[in-house]
Amino acid sequence: MFCSAQNQNQEDLSGSETLDYSKIPPEQIIKQSVEKLAQPISDEEQYEVRMKMADAYLKIKKPDFAKSTEMLFKAKEIAEKLDDTKLKAKIYGSIANQYSFLNFPDKIKPYLDLSKQQVDKLPNGYEKNYLTTRLYIEYGNLEADKENFLVAKKDYQKALKFLGNIGNPSKKNIFQFRRAFYNMGVSYAYLKQNDSAEYFLNKALAIRDTENKEFKYFIYNTLAKVYGGKNQHQRAIDSLEVVLKEDAFKDNRLRADMYKKLIASYKALNNKEKYIKYSEKLLELEPDVKDNNLKGINTAVSEEQKNLLDKISDKEGHNQLLIISCGLLIMIGGISVVYINQKRKKEKLIYQNFISNLEKQEIKEAFEPKEIIQPEIEEKEKASFSIPSSAETMILEKLDKFETSTKFTNAKLSVASLAVMFKTNPTYLSETIKKHKEKNFNNYINELRINYICKQILERPEFLNYKISYLAEHAGFSSHSTFTTIFKSVTGISPSVFLREADKKRMII
Repeated sequence: MFCSAQNQNQEDLSGSETLDYSKIPPEQIIKQSVEKLAQPISDEEQYEVRMKMADAYLKIKKPDFAKSTEMLFKAKEIAEKLDDTKLKAKIYGSIANQYSFLNFPDKIKPYLDLSKQQVDKLPNGYEKNYLTTRLYIEYGNLEADKENFLVAKKDYQKALKFLGNIGNPSKKNIFQFRRAFYNMGVSYAYLKQNDSAEYFLNKALAIRDTENKEFKYFIYNTLAKVYGGKNQHQRAIDSLEVVLKEDAFKDNRLRADMYKKLIASYKALNNKEKYIKYSEKLLELEPDVKDNNLKGINTAVSEEQKNLLDKISDKEGHNQLLIISCGLLIMIGGISVVYINQKRKKEKLIYQNFISNLEKQEIKEAFEPKEIIQPEIEEKEKASFSIPSSAETMILEKLDKFETSTKFTNAKLSVASLAVMFKTNPTYLSETIKKHKEKNFNNYINELRINYICKQILERPEFLNYKISYLAEHAGFSSHSTFTTIFKSVTGISPSVFLREADKKRMII
């Protein structure tokens, strides 16, 4: 699996004007900006300086997402103070983009919607077309992260349409042209239409953009995914290793994703030495990436709540109840970050326990001889209902064979059809399952299906790339929602969480 669409679309946060970091190092931009802020300058100039700093903090040797996020929220305060429609449209879009890069999806759409409200107020012309393009790219990214890839592709197509209204790429908008083609390529890659994906990615690569040189790394990264999908693993490796050797390449988040692709390709080529090498590199890198993300999210939550408190304190009366409410909101914001981490740890533990139980069950089935226990019926039960012992023994033997097959993945399977297969009657079958498996027929079949699909995910890496709707169908479920509900009841976690943990485990084996 490769990075979500969001994580590969961090745009230049300085606004529509880009900065050539080969001429002015980001560290120098930050130093100059701090000096400028110490001077008496207009609010409009302060806004521009804050935006440049937000972008520069992402371009330094060790990107500082917390500082970058802080600068964005300070720019937001200025835009709202000025009540400038264009500035608000830009900053809301930039904050949405930052949240997407920090993988905090709940906050993305609200800021995109705020940006759209401002964009709709702008007069027709270049600025409106440019900002609308940016919006549709972000909306598309949001849909891609929900695995709604067809919807995402339509949003990217709308973005290209508005770019067409602008005309030919210029220094001011060339990044959005490149980004739109790139996202089309990403959506086709997710849809496993690799030829179309390669076409759009190469179009993005062909656009010359000397001021956003780092974007080519994202394009090569997704091209490597496409090559992997075509079983051109050496080509994928060559693309990634060339990037990793470049001194200018500093993005650890992207580096981690490239390591995952290299691990997958080397595994496919059975190169154990390289497989182990990049697995170790990934393990060393991931804690730093996660820590940086968490700091950025913490800063975003703190800045949002601080803004809310400031607004309330400006009102007459300093309403005590509202301040207390805001204090609670700050606490809740902080707790929410902790909750996300705790939730993931809990999900990981549930996953590990389930896998452990699954492995124990496999060992037991493989090495312990099956013993058909002759049924004993208590005297008080005999009067009401009794299954002939010979019939019960026959059913148990056939159930053992049935469990080692994949016949339970037949979506049309019922107690009646299985009884016909076993050459017995449904009542005998149902009662035997209830007595010896300690569950009713439906629960028995559903548990077999979930255990089966979990084994497929663990044993066959290609299953990690399949959509949940396909996994549901493959396991024998007629609907995505039913599969998700039953999967969680059997394993304790959702299918998406299971896939995430299985992918992590595969990368460190």
